[in-house]
Amino acid sequence: MTKHENRSVLLKNTKYFIIKFISSLFIRIFLLVIPIYYSYGIDEITRGNFRAAYHMIIMFFVFTVLYRIAEIINQITYYYLYANLYKTYLEVGLLKTCNNSVYSLSRFSLSEYSNIMSEDFETLSDYYATLVIRIVEIMEAIYIVIYFFTINILIGYLTLFVCLVVLFILIFFNPIIARTNQNRKNRHDKRISLFQELLLSVKEIKGFNIFNVVKERTMTTIADYIKWNNKLNIDKYNLKQVTLGLIDIFQFIAMMIGIKLIVDGQTTLGVLTIIYSYYTKLNTLFTSIITLFESNINVKVARIRIHKLFQYASINYGDFKESEVKGKIEFQNVLYGNREDPILNDVSFTIYPNTITVITGLAGSGKSGIFDLLLRYNRQHIGNVLIDSVATLKYDSKQIADIVSAVRKNPTFFNISIRDNLSIFDSNFENIIYLCKEFGVHDYIMALENGYDTVLLTDATNINNDVKYVLAIIRVLLKRTKIMLFDETFDYLSRDINVHVLDYLKNLKGENTIVIISRNKEIIKADYIDEVIVLDNNKVIGVGNHKNLVKENSNYKKIFDKL
Repeated sequence: MTKHENRSVLLKNTKYFIIKFISSLFIRIFLLVIPIYYSYGIDEITRGNFRAAYHMIIMFFVFTVLYRIAEIINQITYYYLYANLYKTYLEVGLLKTCNNSVYSLSRFSLSEYSNIMSEDFETLSDYYATLVIRIVEIMEAIYIVIYFFTINILIGYLTLFVCLVVLFILIFFNPIIARTNQNRKNRHDKRISLFQELLLSVKEIKGFNIFNVVKERTMTTIADYIKWNNKLNIDKYNLKQVTLGLIDIFQFIAMMIGIKLIVDGQTTLGVLTIIYSYYTKLNTLFTSIITLFESNINVKVARIRIHKLFQYASINYGDFKESEVKGKIEFQNVLYGNREDPILNDVSFTIYPNTITVITGLAGSGKSGIFDLLLRYNRQHIGNVLIDSVATLKYDSKQIADIVSAVRKNPTFFNISIRDNLSIFDSNFENIIYLCKEFGVHDYIMALENGYDTVLLTDATNINNDVKYVLAIIRVLLKRTKIMLFDETFDYLSRDINVHVLDYLKNLKGENTIVIISRNKEIIKADYIDEVIVLDNNKVIGVGNHKNLVKENSNYKKIFDKL
């Protein structure tokens, strides 16, 4: 996250920062004034001036009540400020997630990404929400040191000395604790990743009877995390006790000097209570400052992790306003993926509007890379990808989404009901019902305990496999984009549903450009397929209909036989 991006998040919450600063300032003022009135009351009692003592105690009570009110306002403001900061950071994080290429996102483990979006943005939000009062507390500590100089110059110098020593210790040990915290965070990510892996791999663990192996690996990782977590907590605890212990020692010295001043008639018992009270405050203030240093350590680690999400700058798309979309697709000498081992290597072809095209080839030939580029999940190194003779990079994200939609090889859903998953694409429930009936899944859905209100798992493993893919197809049909992509969808469906869905797509052929990745021989040979694009070793080795390719392209015939 750049400083500019972070500043924009903070500026959006200026109102709450101002309220928190004012309430924090009043809190610290009241906490400084309260001991003074208390000490004045004691002095008046020792002088026998009880009327004045009552007055001072009343003022003590009034400022105590005002302090409590300010505390309530301050705390409520904190909750609002924290909540708004977290929501704003999260919005930016979500935007960066969607603007990143899929290749960039693949650098994250699931646990690392989850921790960034939950823990790290929370860490930043809490840091800035509490930073205001920490700054005011530092101002209070400076005031206390100055005030001690007005009481006695020796007490003033002693207090200044201990404050500087404590600050030096905190600054010196801060980088050491930060490194420990970074190690702890890294092991925390591994620990969470293992728990996720355990749940996802439970079938393999049971099937291969490898529980002991998995347990040993998991417990080793847990032990490593516990070691660094304990080291961090022990180091922080020891640092806190040493620094606060120093303040306790100098509080004792200051109190002894105060008693000597009373004996010499140079001060009063009330001033001694102020010395005690203000040193107790210094102890509390430095506890807060230590917390601030700890928060700063956590923020540094969080920023490093967040930067990984932000460092892959999104491409500036969208200086083109499209006219009516026709649906022509062109790849011109495209190199995509790892330069040394590309997914697509010098690939060129044209798909004409209002046709059904099949892209085929053996596993690993680079077929899905074509969809990655059309959907602009990633971008090519070399060459051009064009829609209607305009480079896809010139369309903005909304334009691409309005033109192209796809059913992926392994479709995923939101963890909400079937109804809500489909309503995202068309709020008219009648259209949803119509398509579900059209493809023969309506009765299956209605037979579920909660019907269309059945909540889907992300991978939809809680419903029939055919139904899962049909729902993914229905999403695309509800979206009604000009270009529709199907990534091996029909290789996973049963034959009856395949025939049904493909018949439906044939009727859309006059209005939509339909591209199907498939190794299904029946589909490839079908009369309604206008063209077959054949890939082998990440290159196009043939373009044409099945009959001509079989006659004219021996490489295609070999590949087709192996499908």
